[in-house]
Amino acid sequence: MILISDATTFVGRALVRRLVINQREVRCLLRASRREQQLPTGLLFSTVSASMDDLPALRSAMQGVTAIVHLAGEFDLEQGGTLHTHAENTVNLVAAARETGVRRFIYVSRLGADRTSAYPLFRVLGEAEAAVRESGLDCTVLQTAITYGPDDTFVNLLVMLAKTIPHLLPIPDPGLARFQPLWIIDLVRCIEATLGRDDLIGQVVPLGGPEHFTFEQLVMQVLAAAGVRRRIVRVRTPLIRGAITLCDTLLPRTPTPPWWLDLLAVGSATNLVTVQRHFDFEPCRLADCLDYLGHKRPWRRELLRFALRRG
Repeated sequence: MILISDATTFVGRALVRRLVINQREVRCLLRASRREQQLPTGLLFSTVSASMDDLPALRSAMQGVTAIVHLAGEFDLEQGGTLHTHAENTVNLVAAARETGVRRFIYVSRLGADRTSAYPLFRVLGEAEAAVRESGLDCTVLQTAITYGPDDTFVNLLVMLAKTIPHLLPIPDPGLARFQPLWIIDLVRCIEATLGRDDLIGQVVPLGGPEHFTFEQLVMQVLAAAGVRRRIVRVRTPLIRGAITLCDTLLPRTPTPPWWLDLLAVGSATNLVTVQRHFDFEPCRLADCLDYLGHKRPWRRELLRFALRRG
């Protein structure tokens, strides 16, 4: 049985769906505050609720488990979310795995994770990675680029903002940072393959799509797929940060999560052939996987619902 933490997130739901369809036995580790209805429907899997700081409950959740996939979900990173406790949660999950004899542990992190980083997002992910690598378990760390798909909170939020703001779209100027977006189906395919790959034990594997973009090029591709024409206006990062802080004060949920600025400052790119090298398939090109943006949707209403929804 495979235990998936944060299964209610964008990546988690896609991973659960793929594993169950491929007849893998799955258990979703839910937190008491999470809404179970965020899980995929129409599929057979088990769920267990446990706080990440409750070691007895975590140990109970691991009965019969042979492998753990631990996710750093976008949901957790919105408005800081549980970012400040993510490393500690990872330590607890590792401890419970060791105590119950679960050896296989896959941690899905992000490119740029580094516990010495000046950016909170990457520093916390780096601390979590270190806990996994130093655990003595049969671990693999998958460092992913920006992952996109119908339910993500990066590409979809860009379109929501563009549909809401007329004529112009202000974006931060990330300088020389490069981005290598990875299609969600390609990511979960890599995670599933890793479960059966003993040669990847002890490895840190970077994952990204087949193309490099500047942030402006990435935005233009997304807007073109959504059928939106906007003049791109580059804005200095301090001004964007001030606007995010203001939104954070006025709204229950910031439409542009603060972790975006960390991501834009560091970038999200690696070798273009890393997926082919490690998993022997070519990931999808961005322009070929954005058809879902062309479907008619109430984008403005979705942005309002997103900004006003708590948790």
